[in-house]
Amino acid sequence: MVKSVSNKLRGKIIEQIKNDSNLLSMPQSLYQILNEVDKEDFSPQKLAEIIKTDPALTARILSLANSTFYQRFARTTTVNQAVSVLGVSTVKCLALSTTVLKPELIEKNSGINPKEFFTYVLLNAATAECLARELKLKASEEMFIIGLLNDIGLIFLVHHYPSEYRQVLSLRGKADSLRSAEIEILGIDHYEISHLLARKWRLPEEMVNSIGCQNIENSSEKVKKMQAAIKLARLMNPENFSGFDFPLEDRLTQVNQAADKLALTTEQMNSVTSRLMSSAIEAAELMGVDIGSIEDLLAKANQEIWKAYFTIEQLFRIRQDLNSKLLKEEHYRGALEARNAAMATLFHYVNNAITGVYGRSQLMRQRHQSGQSEILLKNLDKDLNIIDKSIQKIVAVLEEVKEISHIGQDKLAGCSEAMNLDDRIQDRISKMDKEQKWFVEAKKEKATSG
Repeated sequence: MVKSVSNKLRGKIIEQIKNDSNLLSMPQSLYQILNEVDKEDFSPQKLAEIIKTDPALTARILSLANSTFYQRFARTTTVNQAVSVLGVSTVKCLALSTTVLKPELIEKNSGINPKEFFTYVLLNAATAECLARELKLKASEEMFIIGLLNDIGLIFLVHHYPSEYRQVLSLRGKADSLRSAEIEILGIDHYEISHLLARKWRLPEEMVNSIGCQNIENSSEKVKKMQAAIKLARLMNPENFSGFDFPLEDRLTQVNQAADKLALTTEQMNSVTSRLMSSAIEAAELMGVDIGSIEDLLAKANQEIWKAYFTIEQLFRIRQDLNSKLLKEEHYRGALEARNAAMATLFHYVNNAITGVYGRSQLMRQRHQSGQSEILLKNLDKDLNIIDKSIQKIVAVLEEVKEISHIGQDKLAGCSEAMNLDDRIQDRISKMDKEQKWFVEAKKEKATSG
């Protein structure tokens, strides 16, 4: 019965996408842009004239043309120049994304918080753009747009089917993921809807095939790489807005697998992670999207770090108990392999977390120095102390991980003792505290003598 209802709803949704010309209450200017671009006698001049009728869209188009996404020596001052710089496809996609990333499109009774959802969307877009740069994909800004539009199907669902989407969210703790919950209730997931919308709006074929995580047969190598990068971006940014928990260890495993598939090194992944926060904030400002203050974002980041730390701590204890039993049973090689695999995986994940936190702390300092936020200035020391303490503890864990992973077969008999990390980690933290205190005192003494 439930299956037949969801299949019926699936058919209704697909039919609506095919036949409704104004799916997301799009303004007249966007409707005109989509029509103009599809004309055989299309005119960039006419497109620029249409954009000028929408002041908000004009401002965003000019802001993007002058942003770091499009590094140029000369400043773009007119819409005609912006269309030339960005290209027709990007203008079309940007017009779509900036128009639908509006909180009023997300019905209150759908159960989705617009601010949290848009934060997720912009982080995905920023991640996709950063990954494209690391992979040296041409037109990395296209990957940013693909990241923006990849979840547009969810906006369609919560706008047109808010009560049904509330049923989707009621499956938290029962369904494996948001995607499976959507299929159970609606017969379709929001990624497939994103793909269908992209095709309806006649976006460039490469972008259509990269949106919505669809497995398109006979895709080019470029599209396959774009699809893999979008998948990795999704895995790196948990769907906190939905409330569906994806086990950290499983997500980490999939992140590593996706990164390996793209031949991304640890250094490249660290580089991407360190740029995410600043890129997302810049994108939010360019597009006029409210994703909260920098303090809100840092608080969420800290929650993720502590969540990761406690998960890692639990995993250490499980591995410790397992290795202890294996050692007593003299299964030396199995214990060593299990431990090393766990340590290597955890080292990779925590190293990414550390890089991300340092990136955020640097961004806070930059904001503080430029005088952009009185609130940031007021809470600067408190926020930095929280982040530094988090880093300090994780760094200590990492040092132990590296040391344990190098224990040779001849020292295996002492492995059980070596894996009792609590005292050793605390000693490392105390040592770091002393070194930091010495550095501060030495700096004061130098300043006084100078």
